[in-house]
Amino acid sequence: MSAALQLIEAGKTLTRGDIIQYIHTDATHRNPLRRILPLGLIKEEPRYDKEKYRDMLLEAAETILGYFGFDRTIYGDAIKKKK
Repeated sequence: MSAALQLIEAGKTLTRGDIIQYIHTDATHRNPLRRILPLGLIKEEPRYDKEKYRDMLLEAAETILGYFGFDRTIYGDAIKKKK
């Protein structure tokens, strides 16, 4: 929804069912319109939210590998401790 609002505000025409691609730029920002950036509005190389993508990757891995005992909280914390 935030990406659609940003595109409409920029003058883009959207129709129901359009696929909107975006990147996470700051998933913890107070303003929801500042959390993501639609790809159609990128003018320079944006900063992306590395923590958000790491969490998404760990969640996907846990979904697939959870049967084998993979726990994202253990692996996620280990990665954070290394930094």
